[in-house]
Amino acid sequence: MLPARVQHLLTGRRLDWTLLACALVVSVAPVRMLRPWTNDLARLVLVPFVPVTHLGTSLRDRIRPSIESFDPKSPETIALEAEVERMRTLYETSRLDALRLEEVIRGLQATSTRAGGGALLDVGATTGSVVAGDPNGPHGVVRINAGSRHGVAAGSAVFVGGDVFAGLVTDDVGAFISTVLPSTRLPSIGCRLFPVEGSDPARTVAIAPGAVLKPTGRGTWTAEVASAGEIAVGMIARVTDERLPRSALGARIGRIVAVEPIEQVPLARRIEVEPITEARDAISAVVVIERRSDGGEGGPR
Repeated sequence: MLPARVQHLLTGRRLDWTLLACALVVSVAPVRMLRPWTNDLARLVLVPFVPVTHLGTSLRDRIRPSIESFDPKSPETIALEAEVERMRTLYETSRLDALRLEEVIRGLQATSTRAGGGALLDVGATTGSVVAGDPNGPHGVVRINAGSRHGVAAGSAVFVGGDVFAGLVTDDVGAFISTVLPSTRLPSIGCRLFPVEGSDPARTVAIAPGAVLKPTGRGTWTAEVASAGEIAVGMIARVTDERLPRSALGARIGRIVAVEPIEQVPLARRIEVEPITEARDAISAVVVIERRSDGGEGGPR
């Protein structure tokens, strides 16, 4: 039982004044004095609301059941992650395929622009992917997935990288597959040697040293150049051979990797030239189809 004096204070108007006094004291008291027992007071105040809170939680769970905890190892999660990775792969594949097509288009445009005009009435070009090759075989041929159905004919010039002469189409031309004899397997190729930055427009191109490249069997060419002009490592060899299709004229074929003097001929030097790009190392190749005024297909002359 509470003392009579306390009961007297907790009844009637005295209770109101008591609560008002307590509120006034609490309102003016320093925060550091109230902080230690604030949480305990909040718990006492929330006690009457606990049943209502529990009732609201129960109603919410019945109307909208709570989501189960996330399990990263569940079959559904693993399947979803695998699907996301497949979509990422398809996206990157489409981007890489678009890049490849852009490179093919640039190669076609560069080759067609350089090969057009002159005595040819019509110059066409088709592209094909390099699908097989045997560089160590007796002929070292490669195959591309473009054939007679695409206009490819025997003797057509094949280019990679837009303007690098890579070889000639052989007589083995199928409907959808063609065989290419790499330029390093041709008996010889006539060319002229130019600086990397190009020839001087103020001087005649006839002063550019000429050479006949012959295969070494190691994937490179060698030639003996009798010229007083400058010959240095890094110079570019460009095709000038009239036996090849006209589209090959001026195309890059290789770069000088070694120069050495020939003792017997003071003004002559022996050079070694490596291909800039080989067909077997390329992803795609461009085949130029030349139709001449006599109605025939272009080829070696």
